Amino acid sequence: MTLLDAAHQQLHDLEERLGASNPQLYRHLALYLQVLREGLLGAVQQACFHLATQVYPERYADLPQSQRLVLHRRMANLVQRACSLLTVEQLTHLAVQISREEHRERRRQRGRLLEALESSHDPDPEPTPQGSVHLGLRLPIGADFLQPSRFFPQQPDSDQDDDRDAASGAADSADDVSGDHDSGDDSEATMAAMAEALAEWIGQQTSSPAVTAWEGGALPTNPDLLLTWIKGFEAALSRRLRNLSHALNVDLLRLGITRTLLPVSLLDAALAGQLETQEAPANLMRLPLPFGPDPAPSRLDATALLLRTTDLELALPRLRTCRSRIQQHRQEVRRMAQHYRRIQRRVQALEAEQLWLQDINPAPPPPSQPV
Repeated sequence: MTLLDAAHQQLHDLEERLGASNPQLYRHLALYLQVLREGLLGAVQQACFHLATQVYPERYADLPQSQRLVLHRRMANLVQRACSLLTVEQLTHLAVQISREEHRERRRQRGRLLEALESSHDPDPEPTPQGSVHLGLRLPIGADFLQPSRFFPQQPDSDQDDDRDAASGAADSADDVSGDHDSGDDSEATMAAMAEALAEWIGQQTSSPAVTAWEGGALPTNPDLLLTWIKGFEAALSRRLRNLSHALNVDLLRLGITRTLLPVSLLDAALAGQLETQEAPANLMRLPLPFGPDPAPSRLDATALLLRTTDLELALPRLRTCRSRIQQHRQEVRRMAQHYRRIQRRVQALEAEQLWLQDINPAPPPPSQPV
């Protein structure tokens, strides 16, 4: 067995080992979702209880009994509908949709970047209107910026050198014009090369079908793809909880308990840690509003429901236990992925060496058959 065959065998052994442990990971995820479904209604009721009795008690007290019963019934119905979607299969399906959305967004961003690079070296750019700010993508310096004459200007020693400087002024000005022209050509050539390289890279990314982690309808046996699968699973779970939070916030607004409805983009920003929020109880979010009195104690803020897995795990000990098991399995997969990548690089190096030897030692042509 050659070194290349041994490396391929190591990859195959790792895939078999990972495939044997995938059923255990599936059981951990299914148990996590089961415990989450059992404790989700209680967590939602606790968050709404704090919102209705501690934040806006006067508004909840002004509601008639029929409206209060409607609120509790709506909470139970929304949680029940969300729990029906909190399964491994449903979250996997949502993870596929999220992955496609992100792929389309990346393609749009690459297209916009390519258009910007192509327009940056346009020979006839449109004139910039007066009073506007124009941010171009041209290089900030030209090729002639580092010429010695820019840093060490030659000063005339005496008045006798004036005639010589005047005589060489025309030649210097001509050289400056040609230098500026050459630097402009160099900048345009550089931007054109960058645009061409980016276009080729985008074509390679979009033309070849990428292997996704959700092909085949089962957990992948490639460690890198399995890590991507787990990441998509977590993103899908967060999306489901965010959708439930938004639906509950809409009902709270309709009943008059809250007066503001935070958009979904702000909820996503808070989940991603991109938004600075104030301290709030579990599964609630307090966001300071951009208007109101200047003093901090009397500043206006908006409080909304936002279900987070971290808050739910703190409130449910069984859920924390399930999370620890998933994290342990994920750490093991991450270690396998590092080892898998090292072996893959070794396989690529051995294959390249084999091709190199074939190129420098071509096989002799087969003998011709006698006529």
